[in-house]
Amino acid sequence: MAATTLPPTELFHYSPSHQVLICTVCRYAVQPTAIARHLKDLHHVYRAARRPYMAYTSTLELRDPELVEPPSPEQFPVAHLPVERGWRCSAPGCGYLCASTKRMENHWPAKHGRKGLASDDWTSVLLQTFFRGNMLQYFTNHPAGYPLNDHVRSLTKVYQPDQVDQRILTHYFASTFESFMLKEDNMAEIWLHVVPGIAQQHPFVFHGIMACTALHMAHLQPDRAAEYTVRALSHQDVAISQFRYAIDHPSRQNANALVAFGYLLTVYSFAADLSNDENPLFIVDDSNSEWGDKPLALPQWLYFVRAGCVMLCDVWDAVETGPTKVLAYAWEVDVHVSEVGDSKMPFLDYFMTLIPTDGSWSTQSIDAYRTAATMLAESFAFVNGHDTKQNLTTWVIMSVWPMRLQDEFIALLSERHAGALILMAYYCVILKRLDGLWYFQGRPAKLLGSILRVLDRKWHPSVQEAIDHVM
Repeated sequence: MAATTLPPTELFHYSPSHQVLICTVCRYAVQPTAIARHLKDLHHVYRAARRPYMAYTSTLELRDPELVEPPSPEQFPVAHLPVERGWRCSAPGCGYLCASTKRMENHWPAKHGRKGLASDDWTSVLLQTFFRGNMLQYFTNHPAGYPLNDHVRSLTKVYQPDQVDQRILTHYFASTFESFMLKEDNMAEIWLHVVPGIAQQHPFVFHGIMACTALHMAHLQPDRAAEYTVRALSHQDVAISQFRYAIDHPSRQNANALVAFGYLLTVYSFAADLSNDENPLFIVDDSNSEWGDKPLALPQWLYFVRAGCVMLCDVWDAVETGPTKVLAYAWEVDVHVSEVGDSKMPFLDYFMTLIPTDGSWSTQSIDAYRTAATMLAESFAFVNGHDTKQNLTTWVIMSVWPMRLQDEFIALLSERHAGALILMAYYCVILKRLDGLWYFQGRPAKLLGSILRVLDRKWHPSVQEAIDHVM
């Protein structure tokens, strides 16, 4: 590793509330007595070059590691520290935290005198730690002994959940909220605080949160999947009926709630149909069977993504200046995508070479294909060159191309036009970025498989590169 060129205030982040010094490169807190060694061994900052760093840190009030108190739930996650998934012991008064199942399995007989059961004796949580090595001590956003955070208390007061729903609500703040995000994005504040705050005033957002979280719990606990799936369906039925009324009556008061629910609707749509291997994902038919011969239509979530900006145009200023403005970036991405340079658009030349010269495609089809191919190449360039820590959310990746498509191309897709299917196959390469999300697992490959089943075999060599990337 080359010597760091970062100035002291950028290499080190001081947290006055915790009185720790976090290395922003290594992403952990440095012990007060080990700062010089950390600079020398990890960042190759030697002798005189260390003086500005030591001068800066000498002005800070730093606690010894054993005296640093874990943050309260409301302070989680702590900036510049990685968040990892782990486990919390559910034994009364225990609250032991660890990052591996093996450690939890060893903890139970050692501390509680019997073998622990994964289904009952520990819970999935998100973990952080200030220090590494022998000073490692995990903390989470809802450790045992802490009171429920403000949003849980407020939502419980408003909606009076029963025991099962209380468990679902608690699980949202312990785990599910994180699954709405890519690892690199900075959306924790939105899903931990902003959206729950909106849910207190807008029941369809609350029920959307509960529906998605119930499906997440069904995914994590297969033995209770039926119970949680029924709960999810119940919450989603309530949410959808209220959402439809709200979208027909947009106002400055509900505009941000509608945007938030758009995300939840997307997650639910995918998670509720994970077992359907033949779902074409972006286009559906009324029979919900494999593609068939019926004209295809946009699914509900994608219709909202494509038309939502128009639906909310009269109150869009409330969104642009409101708490969900970061989420609304997905509707403004068209401007940013179209700004990429012509020389940086993967596949564009190749897409154009696929246009037949024998007149088998109509002039209108070729025009629609050319436009969509250019947009897809721009989408590749945008996603590949984008700083993933700034606004490149799951929703942006899902919609960066479909949102911009013209109705003429959607018509080609519904007719199973070869050109439209080929471009959809290559879009699966972009979607592959989301394959690690629990509600999206295997989706790109399933969509590509559905495309191959209806695409004339003579065109299969044209999508071989997409197959190599996705399958």
